[in-house]
Amino acid sequence: MSLLFSSGGGRLGNQILNLIHLKAIAFEYKIKVKKVNDLYIRSKKFGLTFNIKKNIVNWECENENLKKIILYKFFLKAYVIWIHFYYYFHPCKKSYIIGEENNYPKFLLGNYLGNKLTISQIIEKSIRNNIVLSGWGLRDWENVIKHKKLIIEQILKGFDKYSFKKYSLNEKNYLFVHIRRTDFLFVNKLKEINFSYEIWSKSIIAICKKFNLIKVALFCDEEVPNSFLEILENYGIEVTIPEEFQKNNFLNLYIKYISYASKVMCNASTLALSLSFLFHEKIYLPSNKNHFQEVDLKDAHNSFPTCLNWK
Repeated sequence: MSLLFSSGGGRLGNQILNLIHLKAIAFEYKIKVKKVNDLYIRSKKFGLTFNIKKNIVNWECENENLKKIILYKFFLKAYVIWIHFYYYFHPCKKSYIIGEENNYPKFLLGNYLGNKLTISQIIEKSIRNNIVLSGWGLRDWENVIKHKKLIIEQILKGFDKYSFKKYSLNEKNYLFVHIRRTDFLFVNKLKEINFSYEIWSKSIIAICKKFNLIKVALFCDEEVPNSFLEILENYGIEVTIPEEFQKNNFLNLYIKYISYASKVMCNASTLALSLSFLFHEKIYLPSNKNHFQEVDLKDAHNSFPTCLNWK
């Protein structure tokens, strides 16, 4: 029997996180695992789904331009709705929806499992029937850690078109910083990871001092205040904002700088966490109480505040 994961919601960081766990399930249990294409990850064979196997990587990170094609977006949504409809009424198949209602696409037909899902329950259901599953929260951290090396190897192959292995930065001794604010401002439960620029500056200065770093590669989803940059410069920290020099090349730059960074600081951005999982053992967060918080990525799903969007 098989498990078909159709939609997990969110952008690239969330899709990588879903893929990490689907690979852990595929490698550990004796079931076939498939995933429906999304706007970020798709089958190399131009099919609508791809198999997840140990010995082959038949998916790739999507061309960024395709995310702008409205018809492609609506086609994928329609396909997910149709596949759930088909599995729901088929006598030998089952359709399930997990997580909170606002974390999966609308108009899906399926049995709602809520937030009480366990991996053993899903495996049991997929052994009995072919199942399709949508929603946020399919997690198997125990087997992710167990199969981490192989999972990382496969995901790096899927991102091969971005050629981060070919980059050779002259100066690798720097702190990678991703400040994510605009989304978090409007989500009440994420207010714990929406730090002020004052907190960010204090934490960056403390990290640079501790690890003897004088350079920062900064990514932010809003215009960075000059006052913030001036504070860092006054402490002898040289700040580079890569997107200012190469417009419309976000993902290439992001992968390039996070893969070569000495340390990574973010406020629980799922993209930063997912990519850090591939290249680093730890990440650092600003802190309202201490100068910064160190988080081991193998424990990030249990650590506060990374557990808010990583568990």
